[in-house]
Amino acid sequence: MDINIDDILADLDRDTTAVGSTPAPAGEDTTRLDDSAATAAADYSTLMTHWCNERVAPELLPYPHALMARVLARLAAQIEHLETLSTGVLEQTLDRSAKLPLLCMEAELERLKFVVRSLLRCRLAKIDRFGLYLRQLDAGSPGALHTLLSEQERVYYERHSAIMLKLLNNAILRHMPPEMQAVDDTDGSVSMIDEPDWARFVFLYVREPAPDAPDPQLAVDDHGQPCYTVNIPELGEDVDLAVGGIYIMRYNVIKDLLMDGKVVLI
Repeated sequence: MDINIDDILADLDRDTTAVGSTPAPAGEDTTRLDDSAATAAADYSTLMTHWCNERVAPELLPYPHALMARVLARLAAQIEHLETLSTGVLEQTLDRSAKLPLLCMEAELERLKFVVRSLLRCRLAKIDRFGLYLRQLDAGSPGALHTLLSEQERVYYERHSAIMLKLLNNAILRHMPPEMQAVDDTDGSVSMIDEPDWARFVFLYVREPAPDAPDPQLAVDDHGQPCYTVNIPELGEDVDLAVGGIYIMRYNVIKDLLMDGKVVLI
């Protein structure tokens, strides 16, 4: 059986690019799941950016609902397609050269699966650590967790929180005076709610703005370079972040730029 790697990859890309539409929660980006502009290559690049940002950011970042739905759907379709191709190859040939394209495709799928798993593990670790903070956030702003977490993450968070609170109550809190049984006490000198380290230093890269979308936040520095201006509260000074530059700043200073996609963490 003669196998052409270009034909296989072309078939694979054609069969797995289209993804059915699924409603995203309120506040999610307007990129539809079946958007033809959201190519597999563009989604992979965006996924890598989300992965790097999540690993470096001290807080739990909003879950990319539409992106993950497309990536997981393509991944499942590619795995199924690869299994179909593998079955045909094994039944009709024992030539090792015919199996090489399939091995390359399988290696690429494993790399993508690693990134997805690493991203989800990082998010689950933050959910475990900041459980009380998320509880406080949800109480102060109902519905905030619907944008911040996926449906599966919300189920995990609720069950994990219930188990931890039950454990703390049975092992410690019920044996203490009533005034010391609150797990979310913030009145003392040390808060019992573990919040993200907003003042943590992070490395960031300033992205170039889209050429077809004017950015009102984009300014020009003294050297004529496009830049974004941020304020450092401790110094009471404004700092220009030139496009294409790499900087180290406190997270709370550049958080808004990160949420707007104007910078990426490295």
